[in-house]
Amino acid sequence: MRGRRVLTAARAAVAVWLGRGAFVFLLHGRAVFEHLGRPDGARITIVCAELAGAILFLFTRTAIAGGLVLSVVLAWAAGFHFAVGEASRMLYVFLFAVLALAGGTRALAAQENG
Repeated sequence: MRGRRVLTAARAAVAVWLGRGAFVFLLHGRAVFEHLGRPDGARITIVCAELAGAILFLFTRTAIAGGLVLSVVLAWAAGFHFAVGEASRMLYVFLFAVLALAGGTRALAAQENG
């Protein structure tokens, strides 16, 4: 029971942090994509995918699906940052955190279901 609460709190913290970052990027990221010559529609698509993944990651029943969506978005973002010469370290940290928490959620569910 305690493990479930810790996992839920950790997933919530990561989901809120990533969701907040996506929302800020939605509001203030147009100039960055414009400067790099990338279409604004791509930025909006990435933001929507990250927000959807973060919402799914909040709930135990949908945490695996949310983790998958967030993993894809974070891996893409890390590669994109690397390609344009920007720092991507924190994206990798969040990617590994999402993978670990999704794996922990899956393991706990398997243990509870026997």
